[in-house]
Amino acid sequence: MKPSNTLLTIVSLLSLTACASTSSDLSTANLNPQPDSHQIATDTASNELPNLEVLSADLERRPLSANKTVFIEEVSQRYNVPVAHVAGLVNSAQINSQTQRLMAPNTNGRVKRSWTTYRKQVMDPIRIRGGKSFMQRNASTLAEVEQQYGVPAEIIGSIIGVETVYGNYMGSFKLLDSLYTLGFYHPDPNRPDRHQSFRNQLAALIKLDHQGKINAHTELGSFAGATGLPQFMPISIMYYAVDGDNDGRIDLRNSEKDAIHSVANFLVKHGWQRDMPVFAPASLPANPAAVEGKGLEPTLTWQELEKHGARSGSGTASWKNGRNLGVINLMDESQGRNEYRIATQNFFAITKYNNSYFYAASVADFAQTLK
Repeated sequence: MKPSNTLLTIVSLLSLTACASTSSDLSTANLNPQPDSHQIATDTASNELPNLEVLSADLERRPLSANKTVFIEEVSQRYNVPVAHVAGLVNSAQINSQTQRLMAPNTNGRVKRSWTTYRKQVMDPIRIRGGKSFMQRNASTLAEVEQQYGVPAEIIGSIIGVETVYGNYMGSFKLLDSLYTLGFYHPDPNRPDRHQSFRNQLAALIKLDHQGKINAHTELGSFAGATGLPQFMPISIMYYAVDGDNDGRIDLRNSEKDAIHSVANFLVKHGWQRDMPVFAPASLPANPAAVEGKGLEPTLTWQELEKHGARSGSGTASWKNGRNLGVINLMDESQGRNEYRIATQNFFAITKYNNSYFYAASVADFAQTLK
């Protein structure tokens, strides 16, 4: 049965506006339907990254010139790519007006946030059926990866499902044009940080092209420059993509094994903890709004939450150790309703994939459906 055009539009929006990125600006998160307010930029060099990756991430954040001639020289020096190769790609790139339109700031006033609507769009029958099939045909790979990385199979399956409905909506935008457009002709003049972020992603794409890992002339993806089953941005491909099927190359578009390993690796490198739930199995404090978090890092200890009235079963658990917790609010402004949950370190690891509480919570909930 073919889905209706309306449902296809909803699915496409959900899948093409969330992506894994090591950029300091995950602006794609701002375009999710019924956006969450907690789309706060995150620093790539998190404490969980090994020293080599911290240094590499620092390199990716260094400014690149908005002058194209200077940009070409800087990219050549940064990645040791011949100037002619960099210039050839930059000069062949085209401005994509549709990318500009989709990334343009909203001038019609703030959209009311609705967790109920957002979650319902993720939990549609098409995605659920696709998830069942994906989990079945990749059962052995998912089991191996869960053992190796400590990331549950259903979390990996959920992310790929939320991102692209298991490869059905990977995007039809030419990555080179999208990143060039957003790097040099971004439609929001008030956010130079976004322009810079996309120039860094364009530079990474040029490096990947020179290495023969991606053909920048033909690679397709989202309007924001993400590609493949897991919708990785170029910098994430450089540092987190994995050759899961051991064929000597990383292919996030056609290899489900590569995508599965890469998603798990991304989460682990951003703080995922083995055997820790996404949400703490505990009752909320008496007044959860008083300790509600606002950022993308956990800041509370279990002992602090207990003082505010939170309760859990007896015994020790990994999520009770250290500042692993945060009280999040999945609000529905249209209905005047708040839904509070106690999120663990693993919830915040998912937000590094997309800077949104709505996104991370929908991934966790859909994972339970898949499980």
